[in-house]
Amino acid sequence: MRAWRVHGFGEPKETFVLEEVPEPTGGDLAGLTMGLAGWEPLTDGKQPFTDWVVLQMAAAALALPDVTTSRGTYPVPVARPYIPGQEGVGTVIDASAPRRHLLGKRVAAVTMQPWGSLAERSVGISTMFEVPDGMGDEDAAGFLIPAHTAYHAAVRRGGVARGETVLVLGAAGGVGSAVVQICLAQGARVVAVVGGEEKAAFCASLGAEAVDHSAGPFTAAVRQLTEGRGVDVVIDPVQGEMGATSRDVLVPDGRHVVCGHAGGLIPHDPHFYLRNHTIVGVTLGGYPREQMEQIHAETHAALTQWLAEGRYRPMVTRTVDFESVPAAMTDVAERRTMGRVAVRVG
Repeated sequence: MRAWRVHGFGEPKETFVLEEVPEPTGGDLAGLTMGLAGWEPLTDGKQPFTDWVVLQMAAAALALPDVTTSRGTYPVPVARPYIPGQEGVGTVIDASAPRRHLLGKRVAAVTMQPWGSLAERSVGISTMFEVPDGMGDEDAAGFLIPAHTAYHAAVRRGGVARGETVLVLGAAGGVGSAVVQICLAQGARVVAVVGGEEKAAFCASLGAEAVDHSAGPFTAAVRQLTEGRGVDVVIDPVQGEMGATSRDVLVPDGRHVVCGHAGGLIPHDPHFYLRNHTIVGVTLGGYPREQMEQIHAETHAALTQWLAEGRYRPMVTRTVDFESVPAAMTDVAERRTMGRVAVRVG
């Protein structure tokens, strides 16, 4: 089968190579677990994944972790070579016993290295759902990770409530634009921090009040919008210098919800001690497997209802052909995209 693979370290335009590789089969998955360096043989009493599917891929989604994994700066190291891509949608052509009921069905799934979603066939593990009726392949490919992460960050961990003011960093990105919608659905006022007029217009179209950080210090603009009060919650998929600066507009007893690291990891500082702030960590991978699956199931049920009611929509804004993946990944790396970028694989 054709697949994009990464052998070395560097930018995607340098490391992504289109190759013919063996197709994944159920036999490849027997006795394997997800380890910190990718998939590895079952050792030391680790439990293997018994809930996998093999997908004939229709579409995949691109995201910044594909860039940082290629560079070798992603917090979880991945053994090389590997097929990139963390999520996608396809038809189930093989499955473990607990997932046999999905055979022949169209499923959106989380994919893990070495069998990522940027291949004609891939492996979905643990987190997978049938695609709702009426949702196209491209929208489904870019739905699962950003929507579930955003819901977990804003609702389960962040506790965003009606009447609160929420500052969303990186608000035009895949996770950021999902967070904007979910906070609005919760009845909050949303101030979206973006870079550039086009991204500001994009977030305004979702219902947020946009602040363009490229036009000047964004904290001054936020204070002006909030009449000097500041915000109750910062939801932060960026961190880095922007994440640290955002604490200046967080009210006492405010919550800084950290759900990504697009701008680099940041250390704790005296804000939390001196201003009674709370830092809230967010990662869906930080739970025992059964608990994680229960959280995903509850989240998916809520989001499916919101989709039906028109309170949430997938954030795929661009679709590219399979051969255009390195160029599209460069656009992701250089912050020239909004929402999610999908790839036609089938």
